[in-house]
Amino acid sequence: MATLYKRGGVYYLNWHKDGEQFRRTTGKSDRKEAEAVRAEKEAELAGVIIPRTGYTVAQVVSDYIKWAETERPDSWKGMQSILRHFRALFDPYPAEGLDPGKVEAGIASLPLGASSRHKVIRMAKAAFARAVRLGRIRVNPMARVELPQFVTSRAPPWYAPKQLEALYKLPRGPLWRFMAETGARRGEIAKATTGDVRRGLFYIESTAEGRTKSGKWRSVPLSNGAKAALKGLGKDRLVSVHYDTLSDWFSADAGAAKLPGTLHWLRHTFCTHLAQAGVPAHEICKLAGHSSVLVTERYMHHAPAAGAEAIGRMEAWADAELSTAASTKKHSARPK
Repeated sequence: MATLYKRGGVYYLNWHKDGEQFRRTTGKSDRKEAEAVRAEKEAELAGVIIPRTGYTVAQVVSDYIKWAETERPDSWKGMQSILRHFRALFDPYPAEGLDPGKVEAGIASLPLGASSRHKVIRMAKAAFARAVRLGRIRVNPMARVELPQFVTSRAPPWYAPKQLEALYKLPRGPLWRFMAETGARRGEIAKATTGDVRRGLFYIESTAEGRTKSGKWRSVPLSNGAKAALKGLGKDRLVSVHYDTLSDWFSADAGAAKLPGTLHWLRHTFCTHLAQAGVPAHEICKLAGHSSVLVTERYMHHAPAAGAEAIGRMEAWADAELSTAASTKKHSARPK
């Protein structure tokens, strides 16, 4: 049985377990809040609920970031940046006591776009799932938090060959051409060396220096354009700068070429051009290193004659219906 008593304006919780007496403060709380703590402890002692570990949100997220620093060296800083929004809302709270509804409302109130809010929740879910797997928390409230629904759906942006010509004429053109014709992500190209190009293939592998997004290796056959571009890249590292610098470089060059978009548009371009050339979805999936062909399907609307056969059948059906209706009307109009 758990009881409450008040001393010096602070409520204390008192209980016995296995013949031993325990006490702890309920913190800065009023009678109602202290009673809620007592009721929870009572339920725990009775075996109605699983006892909480006392781990805070700050501990769960910090542990996850420390793990990512080793296991995701090329992306952990981005993960830390995304999760700072979650920490700003919930850092001091008990990890197992989060209210899923309040988490959803809190994330929805952030001054971020839908995609960014989606990332915050996805990453927080991953942090909590890891804490459960390691036994640091027993209850995972994030498992009941739903991802926000996107109210918009747009085709991935890409560059037409004529636009790429303007980009390729710039001093850093070989770099952009190599990325557009291999589909390499910025983190993948930032760690790539000339040793990754072997027997006409560009090997994109997970190594101690950096991992691929999926953690799996892939190889991309070099097109004639990629082979030509390779001659303009580094003799050891293909490019010896941080991947954030690559994004800055591209922003400057896209502006000089009077083009919209970001560095990631080159990867979209790679996938889109493959789809436009009639390459099957599963093959694009392998070349791009997508986690699933479901990701690749975003580009398949660009496949040659995609949907054209269906529209053609619809038009033929409509023409036949009109022809039948006209014939019936003409037949019924004849004098008897």
